[in-house]
Amino acid sequence: MNMRTLRHLHRTLSVALALLVVGCAQPERPPSAHRAPSPPTDCHARVGADRNMVLPGYLLPSASGATTCVPLLQSAYRAPAGYAGADFHVEEFTDAKLKARWRACKADAACFRRIDAQMQRWLPPNKERARRSTGLLDPSSAIDPEGQVDLRQIRRPAFFARPPYREAIAEAEPRTSTVEFSAPRDSFERLELRMTDTIRLRGWYIEGSGVDDGHGHKRRALVIMANGGGGQMTAIQHPDEQAYRIDPASGRAIALPFPNATTETMGQRWWRDTLHVLNAAGFDVLAYDRRGEGISGGFSDTNTLEQGEDVFRILEHMESGDGLRLLTPDGRLLEGRAAGGRLLAGMKARQIPLLLAGYSRGSMSMAWAMTRNFVEACSHDLPTVRCGPPKGYRNIKGAILLASFAAGAGYVPDAPDLADRNLFAAGMAAEHHIVFYPSAETLAGMDHWPAAFFGKGLWDRAESLEGTVAAYDRIRGLKEIVVARGPHAIETWDPADIRHLQARIAAFATAAVNGAPTVPGASTWTDLRSLVATTPDRWEATSRP
Repeated sequence: MNMRTLRHLHRTLSVALALLVVGCAQPERPPSAHRAPSPPTDCHARVGADRNMVLPGYLLPSASGATTCVPLLQSAYRAPAGYAGADFHVEEFTDAKLKARWRACKADAACFRRIDAQMQRWLPPNKERARRSTGLLDPSSAIDPEGQVDLRQIRRPAFFARPPYREAIAEAEPRTSTVEFSAPRDSFERLELRMTDTIRLRGWYIEGSGVDDGHGHKRRALVIMANGGGGQMTAIQHPDEQAYRIDPASGRAIALPFPNATTETMGQRWWRDTLHVLNAAGFDVLAYDRRGEGISGGFSDTNTLEQGEDVFRILEHMESGDGLRLLTPDGRLLEGRAAGGRLLAGMKARQIPLLLAGYSRGSMSMAWAMTRNFVEACSHDLPTVRCGPPKGYRNIKGAILLASFAAGAGYVPDAPDLADRNLFAAGMAAEHHIVFYPSAETLAGMDHWPAAFFGKGLWDRAESLEGTVAAYDRIRGLKEIVVARGPHAIETWDPADIRHLQARIAAFATAAVNGAPTVPGASTWTDLRSLVATTPDRWEATSRP
């Protein structure tokens, strides 16, 4: 080989190497925003549902003119003095570090017994916490979610027009298709239970009229909505039902058991109202029961990582028709190719503007979906964790996270009943292939998300208020937080706070789809105290001073 050939080969290799480096280089993620420290709390107050605790808070003016102590749940974990890392709440709470702590616990007999007992109570079918109650009070709507279902048996919006329900969602009947999607078993079902068949996810697709772009035109857009743990989208809730009662002897808030004589599952009424608010704002809305819940199939209801992947399966099914059945508003049953393209406003799955909305456990699944789309797709529920490239749906405009867990394991609230949450979560992933509570991976990637909305109660057990602020601070685009003087369960909030939350969700979703730089009417605040001060003088009933 002559010298000229060698020089040419050297130049060719150099160019190829440079291109390889450019192609593989990943932009550095900016560190999370660092707010000035919030003022220390200056009072204490007792709350009822669902904590029954005395919590720290801030003294704030009330409607009467006097000051009131407004309490909040704070974080259990603080960066130690002199911490040398960039972000304690991310770096020390990754999937790998949580699993390492679990291995140490597993080697300690007492620790293992304590956490394993908790895991055994939660392992699917988890009947203690996830009873399928849809259809118990009206047998005409009872289905076998694992069987071949007649979609005409599934309750539709018109069902809720009847007294005593008279729900606003009934108005959407002429625009609603009942939908059924196919999905594989999750990792627990496949690896531990040797289940290999297909399950079905069911719900409603409600067509919208288009979102006002502010310039006299309409833009079709879709919100995909995942309910909370135990949530059953078509379950009956009596309008006068309450979630808690006050024990006269102790003064404690006691959760009422469901189902009962008038209500199948608590909390579904406000959820259906939220679907209606978004649809009335012009959005197409897809709402379904997550796997293992309500009218959807599946033995396991707790793998939120798998539930995040379901979002992309559903989008593909709506476009192609593969694995899709639907009952149209005019009563036709369509399947496969005949159903493909009937939804999504005639657009492709990667074309229609999308927002992903989740409540409580649904917030976990949607946070994983956002992570898989914008950051990377990792198999945290398998013995060997492998990561692939992000899904790359550019039409996902943001997330709506209600009673959110998405700030991850570093922001567990400071409460005795939550002390083992991270060991429990790591044990479930390592031993049973179930990713339940998110690790720090969801928070770490939020700087890649285009927009996010957060709605939460001040003493929400999902994550501390500081965690929600940390998540908010990582979002570089459109963002908003709405808080209320209440707990994790939004159905327990003052009705005016629920209506305010729904109005803000619609305003955020509209702004996100239209590419607005800010959300009109959003509250302004600078620190934890001023955020708490954005709450009106309204309280969850068992916590009212």
